[in-house]
Amino acid sequence: MRELLGFLLALLAAVLIWNSIRERAPVVERALSVPLTVVGLSPEQVAEGVPKEVLLRLRGPAPLVEGASPPVSAYLDLSGTEGGFAREVRVAVPQGVEVLEVRPARVEGRVEAILERQLPVEVLAQGAWVVVEPLLVQARGPRSQVEAAVAAVGLDLGGETVPLTAFGPEGPLLGVTLIPGSVRVLERREALFLKEVPVVFRPPSGLKVQDFTPRRVRVVGPKEALEGLEEVEALPPGGFRPGEVEGPWTLRLPAGVYPVGGVVGRVRLALE
Repeated sequence: MRELLGFLLALLAAVLIWNSIRERAPVVERALSVPLTVVGLSPEQVAEGVPKEVLLRLRGPAPLVEGASPPVSAYLDLSGTEGGFAREVRVAVPQGVEVLEVRPARVEGRVEAILERQLPVEVLAQGAWVVVEPLLVQARGPRSQVEAAVAAVGLDLGGETVPLTAFGPEGPLLGVTLIPGSVRVLERREALFLKEVPVVFRPPSGLKVQDFTPRRVRVVGPKEALEGLEEVEALPPGGFRPGEVEGPWTLRLPAGVYPVGGVVGRVRLALE
């Protein structure tokens, strides 16, 4: 009992001393940038349009406001949010510190589900054809961006690996994460010719093709091999069977002819 009383008296003395120092400390103003943390989303959701940082202007006792890492944080609570949102930025500061300004004070954006799908790899090189692996990578990110992605594109600079970026029709999609984020260079070959050719499916008797996409693929190879190539036969993943199948296609190509990246498509088959 005597030890507990001594501990409480020491704690009270420490609090009184701290309050005394705080009251006598000069009051200062300071502007600083802090990370903006998003809370309230599930692991399968992501918030688009949220800035990485916010600018705060604070006033308070110098010991609490100054220093390399003051005890200040900013967060955006998106609990229960789906689709578009407009929320106030919340700031947590120590007692005695006043928040004068938050910039931006309000954030507008959109909560999206996270989507994953495979993308074909395309490596650009000057004067050479670069053989890499893998030919397909996994794309993960906001649904709208992943659905817009058409390829994982890299620029060969002569190294052992080539970093990739997801691209859509309008340019790079920086919100999409690629797994893996780079491909390994297996071989660099002399420059080849490029040609776009139609895709055909030849299912066995009893099955018919109702629909498929893409309808055409790009291939590269020697000029002589491409001149006589009018179409490319494709095989769906897992073979021919009734229903809709999506995934990487196997292409039957002449020797020395290669697809530009992996080909991921969708085909719908039915019984005749």
